[in-house]
Amino acid sequence: MSYIHRLHDNYYMPGESLKNLFEVLVIQPFKHNLPALAEDVKTNRIYYWEDIARILRQGQSNFDETSFDKPSNEYYFPKDKVSIYCVHHMPRHLFSSYHIFTNYLTSISESSKVVFIDFGCGPLTSGIAFQALAGQSDITYLGIDSARTMLDKAAVINRYGPNKYKDPFFDKFALIHNYNYDSLHRLLDKDIEKGDGTQIIFNFCYFFSSPTLDTDNLSDVLIQIIQEYDRHEVCLIYQNPDHRSLSGSKRLRLYDKWEKLKTNLSRYRKQTTQSDVETFSYCRLINGLLHKNAKVYYEILCYP
Repeated sequence: MSYIHRLHDNYYMPGESLKNLFEVLVIQPFKHNLPALAEDVKTNRIYYWEDIARILRQGQSNFDETSFDKPSNEYYFPKDKVSIYCVHHMPRHLFSSYHIFTNYLTSISESSKVVFIDFGCGPLTSGIAFQALAGQSDITYLGIDSARTMLDKAAVINRYGPNKYKDPFFDKFALIHNYNYDSLHRLLDKDIEKGDGTQIIFNFCYFFSSPTLDTDNLSDVLIQIIQEYDRHEVCLIYQNPDHRSLSGSKRLRLYDKWEKLKTNLSRYRKQTTQSDVETFSYCRLINGLLHKNAKVYYEILCYP
């Protein structure tokens, strides 16, 4: 049974197992801990989305700290903010990732050996999408995030797996807190035998808008890995909202750091680039409504 149904090229619906996961690990905690917001979601009240943007600071909130929201006169604890994030952002990011993976990672098959490194992994969103694509491939998942509360959620979701705790999404699974790149290098050395055909995928799902991202440090790490594993196919996948109609500081915030990273990497290994804006439709999961014509900008860099 499919975990995600592709009804046609750009229209995605969750399978029953994905619905069950979302109901148990996202919707039920959200309804229990945040009943007022849950009622707004149920009735699709427009100001709910404004409340979410404010509480989560457009996704840039510190998810390990309790926040006080003046307009609502409420405290939001770390688990509350993660729950709000999952309800609001997880469906869109999951289906946009799946759309990009299924359309453009055509070399992935059930015989593939892959290390999937997920920067800003959040609650395992892109990991779920990649596992739905790759199936029984030999996958090592390495998730990196600055928030321990997000990593805790990712660990819970991995254990739940595609079929209610019978098997995890990933047997070979590790989480790295606060971009500890020394840990990343150690894990790669453990999981990859040089020249064994392992594909290395770096995933950046709505990651580069972070105001605290140190692009030079990240560039140094990626360059070291690309050079060290020069006999392996390496792929970088970037997605963010479409920046092309923006100007000034908004465009810079969404795209400038990624552009700088690409320039840095291009000096060290031959690079092929693919990019476009994709339009897709998906089920919101929280209330079953269809979100039509969502847009995501993607770029894929390959180092064959």
